[in-house]
Amino acid sequence: MIFSKKHSLLYKFLQFNYTFVLFAVLMLILTGCRSFSERKKTNSESTEETEEEKWAEISSLYGDIYNKAVKEGTLGSLDTVSSIVKSFGENGYAAVDSKNQVNMTNYEQVEQFCENVSKKEAGELSIFRVNYTGGFVKYDMTASEGKVDVVRSYYEFNGGELQNKTTSSYKATGWKYTEEGYIFFSGTWHSDELYTASLSEADETAALRVLPLDEKCREFNREYILPIGYENNNIFIVNWNESNYTDLDFSDIFAICSRLIYGNALPAYMSEDDFTEGAVYEIPAEEFEKAIMTYFNIEAEELQSQTEYLSESSSYEYKPRGYYERENSQHPYPEVTDCVENSNGTITLSVNAVSPYEKNSKLFSHKVTVKPLDGGVQYISNRITSEADFDTTWHAPRLTDEEWNEIYGGSEDDSSEGAIGNSLLSDDERKQLYETIMQAAEQTAEIYEDVEFSDDAVSYASNIVGFTFEQRKAVVSALGSAGFTSITDGYNMENPDALESFYSDLLNGTDSAVSVYEVNSGGLIGVKTLVYRNDRLQCHYISIGWQEGGIPELKDSSIRNISEINLTEKGYFIYAYEQPYTDSGVREYWRITPVSDEYRELTEKYVSGLSYVNYDMLVTDWNSDNADDILKPCMFEDIYRIYAGESYASEDNSIPAELFEEVMTAYFPVSVEDLRYACNYDGDSETYPYESVSGKAYAPFGEVVDYEENSDGTITLTVDEVWIEYNSDCAFTNRLTVEPFDDGTFRYLSNSIVQ
Repeated sequence: MIFSKKHSLLYKFLQFNYTFVLFAVLMLILTGCRSFSERKKTNSESTEETEEEKWAEISSLYGDIYNKAVKEGTLGSLDTVSSIVKSFGENGYAAVDSKNQVNMTNYEQVEQFCENVSKKEAGELSIFRVNYTGGFVKYDMTASEGKVDVVRSYYEFNGGELQNKTTSSYKATGWKYTEEGYIFFSGTWHSDELYTASLSEADETAALRVLPLDEKCREFNREYILPIGYENNNIFIVNWNESNYTDLDFSDIFAICSRLIYGNALPAYMSEDDFTEGAVYEIPAEEFEKAIMTYFNIEAEELQSQTEYLSESSSYEYKPRGYYERENSQHPYPEVTDCVENSNGTITLSVNAVSPYEKNSKLFSHKVTVKPLDGGVQYISNRITSEADFDTTWHAPRLTDEEWNEIYGGSEDDSSEGAIGNSLLSDDERKQLYETIMQAAEQTAEIYEDVEFSDDAVSYASNIVGFTFEQRKAVVSALGSAGFTSITDGYNMENPDALESFYSDLLNGTDSAVSVYEVNSGGLIGVKTLVYRNDRLQCHYISIGWQEGGIPELKDSSIRNISEINLTEKGYFIYAYEQPYTDSGVREYWRITPVSDEYRELTEKYVSGLSYVNYDMLVTDWNSDNADDILKPCMFEDIYRIYAGESYASEDNSIPAELFEEVMTAYFPVSVEDLRYACNYDGDSETYPYESVSGKAYAPFGEVVDYEENSDGTITLTVDEVWIEYNSDCAFTNRLTVEPFDDGTFRYLSNSIVQ
């Protein structure tokens, strides 16, 4: 702006005021910025408080529903679970029930996240999975470059507040979003106590239905298909109709129909308290036919031709499924996706078999036609509609008569090889044994009162989620205090004198018996009762699981003959069955003499998890001069577990060279050049091959029996290799030298075979 002289006073005035105004504006801006900053901070705090308030609201709603359900006895009901799912949805979260029986709330969030994963874009998602046992799991997922990281937190309402019971994290493997609207993912995380006990990691396989289903389809599924399912029967996995029942197994159908009719009030021959294997029952024709004809339109003459009908006694022969007819627990479950109500009053249901373990939401498909009756239903037909063959490896057909007689039959003198049905104990003794075991289990009930149960129930498993080593020790101690011989992996046996006395009686030819209570990593209590009588040895096995609230229940049972028993000098009680289980080794064992905590800690830190069969680290002499001789790519898996505290997950069967070399040079006195020469380094991709090796549970394992602290700060461990398969508590001994560091890490320096 240009001013003349006559405007000079005005100019000076304006110049002064301009400076003043500028100062004022700057002050205002600064004040405004400060206010905005303060407001921003306040808003941030407000948002944070809102999240807390939202969680508090969820806790309050969940608590109200939970307490009401407990009071009314409806905690595990569909209505209660549906109410909890709805409450999460109303608070803006994606939520579903653990059995996929309730439509997911805010499923659009999950669809968007799945799209982000497929496009390799970043994304975040929280999903609540409500269990039918009173708790829920919260999955917090983060997507990056097509990979998904999962934080799994389990919550329970306890003592008037929502409590976080466990939290674990893993990288999701096998991530899959299917055309049918399911997400499948699995994950593995390292647990020191679980790996020590079972040479395996903690794992999870999740299957969550995202897209909604028609409520009528859900209702028909719950009413007509789910009560039968795919477990212990072939009703829905073979073709049949009212004109052709040839392929159906009516013994299994009788068991299912009886349960549908009687519910928990089962007849004596189906009682859960009957742990006799190889039993044969004669079911009166009227009772057998009533059970099946209630649900199937079949004539008595045809039913008799399809079963073992005993005309002399007008009865049907019925053999409950035994151990050798036990099915794989990884069976699919049915889901009705469409329904047609026919003009003749029947309904045709389109059904998909969903297999979480195969990550397949349509393992196979079939159409089931049913006829609703007044208060009931009749099954008219089943037709497989899948074009390709499908896998039914979970299903175990019943034994043929020849197979059954070979396993269970036995001879008149009760001396058949490997006989299972020929017990050395009388019926009264077995009943007394069962009562004693249940009384012993009740001594530990308090420990099981608040455990989390999986909804994927397996008939012979504990179904407990995250049973800890401390809980196992508590169970063993409680049993021991009550006078029972008890043990769990990684903990000294309570009351071992009873086993020593039994072995002494055996050597002296004196009839004797002893029961050992084993607490496995999942919380199941397996009771093995060894019996020596009439120069024969036998093991009666009964496993005890748990219902909600700490109520013990029978899970499994068997009777097997024992071929040999040996109590070693170091205190290993080793025994072998005449007919070993298919999933076990030739021999089994207990360590009955105590091991010091110091030796256990040294074993766990430096030896546990290392293999004696997959590489040469522990079975040959080596030191810093020739350490490169023991190098193999497959070593990385075990060493990485020590390094990172978790298993290594490779999606392309390779390991980045930087990581491989960092880990291996940290734990062995070798160079990068040594590794690249011995471990198949690929210079083009700068990777090493990932070689996964299966844990061989029946290979030798090491235990520290002595150690020396050397003047240079290293430690030399004396390690015995226990090889149960060869009836040896010390197949050989080696001296393993390690160099511990202040940060808790260490390096292996040398190994030498002593004996």
